[in-house]
Amino acid sequence: MAEFYDAIIIGSGPAGLTAAIYLGRAGQKSVILEKEFPGGYTAKIADIENYPGFELVSGFDLTAIMAKQAENFGATIAYPVEVVNLELDGAIKRVQTREAVYESHVVIIAIGVARKKLEVPGAKEFLGKGVSYCATCDGAFFKNRKVAVVGSDDEAAEEALHLADLAEKVTMVPLKDLDVVQALLERLKARANVEIYPPSKVKVITGDELVTGLTIEQNGGEQVLALDGVFIAMGSTPISSLIQRAGGQTDDRGCLIVDKHQRMNLEGVFAAGDCTCGGMQIVTAAGEGAVAGMRSASSVRKIKANAKKTAETGNQ
Repeated sequence: MAEFYDAIIIGSGPAGLTAAIYLGRAGQKSVILEKEFPGGYTAKIADIENYPGFELVSGFDLTAIMAKQAENFGATIAYPVEVVNLELDGAIKRVQTREAVYESHVVIIAIGVARKKLEVPGAKEFLGKGVSYCATCDGAFFKNRKVAVVGSDDEAAEEALHLADLAEKVTMVPLKDLDVVQALLERLKARANVEIYPPSKVKVITGDELVTGLTIEQNGGEQVLALDGVFIAMGSTPISSLIQRAGGQTDDRGCLIVDKHQRMNLEGVFAAGDCTCGGMQIVTAAGEGAVAGMRSASSVRKIKANAKKTAETGNQ
């Protein structure tokens, strides 16, 4: 038998957790379905210095506070559960995971984005054997070793800074011209054990049982870097195929399309956070989650009021 909630929230990053807080404050019962662990990708970030109210906080600590607030307001967080099917076009929404079926009046999609993969020989073969997509998760395994960070933007810079506290040397290998905010760039350049290469093309990740090197190409010439680890930070892409199959509209990038109230094209379906490709920041995700939570709570109140009115009319 399906479990029924006023609202189902898919994803437990800042957007999903904030939506749950606002739903709970409005007296609505919600469940958050999370594929990995509460906090999502934000929980993996080592240092956050641009979230209002915190001079410096780890992503794990920040999202733990959010999760506790959501639970204090009555939200249930179910994890790790993977959503495999959505039925969003009816009055009652159905969300199927591998273990159970959930039903609700409204659904809030806050699934974030997926990390872009490095498609070169060795990237897949050495995943978990020296290749990683998360410095916060795996950096401790490379203490006093030599590592590279492949990427060109703020995410790559943050990964490199985190690794600089652990590794003997960090080589940052951008795939294009650096696009890093000045504050991060200054911190990188101040680290004696960080070297920033010119834009390069990654050719192959080499190794035996574990990673031993990275071959790159610059100006037509190849160079082999002797390394113990390769961290890939190439940005992200929307996770939208499941939503598209359920009738949700996306743009040509795969971003979920919402109005100013975070409503999608399907009645009773909202979306918030990075999956909408809005500000792509923790604070903007939380803001969108707040709007989605408030608007979905309003929708639930109207649905319940209409149901009560219909029932009273039928009993007369």
